[in-house]
Amino acid sequence: MLSSFLQSLATKLVEEILKRVVEWLAPKALRSVPHSASPNCPRCGGYGVARWAPGRVRLLFVPSLLVFTWGFAALLLGVPATVLVVVGAVLSDGVGEMTVLVALLGLPFAATVMIAGALGLAYYHSYPPKRCHRCQGSWPRRERDEYLRSTRPVFTCGCGQRLRVPRAAGARLRCPRCGAEHAVPTPAGR
Repeated sequence: MLSSFLQSLATKLVEEILKRVVEWLAPKALRSVPHSASPNCPRCGGYGVARWAPGRVRLLFVPSLLVFTWGFAALLLGVPATVLVVVGAVLSDGVGEMTVLVALLGLPFAATVMIAGALGLAYYHSYPPKRCHRCQGSWPRRERDEYLRSTRPVFTCGCGQRLRVPRAAGARLRCPRCGAEHAVPTPAGR
């Protein structure tokens, strides 16, 4: 009876920890993909804008998204699994050293896969926007180099919302999500 209670308690504890980690980490991971230009819509700020990318880059986008998702899920599920394997190895001699080694090496592999997917997503998002699925906005075709030269830097609010820095000096930014007002950061080159 005591073991079933402990097993139930451990299951609920792991579920709660995973839920908290997903709530905390998922938005940060998805918003922090390193890219030269913002993946958000320039008009409404929505995420997931179709790009003027060549066919080979569009074909790269879907595998990159799948690889990023797989790596993120493997990392998210691998941390508690690794902790449980290591704790099981410490508490009993039933788990071999090889199992612990495989569990510990799985985390860097999952992180590497997630980073590779993020880099593929960043490459796709470096192309100019074509159409926003949220506000139905559309933009004319532009070259990637011209677009990257013309993009304004992106400022991240404390709530996680990404804001484009206006070109006007002395302007103030108001976050549409939380309403906080920020002073415009000055570019380093000016």
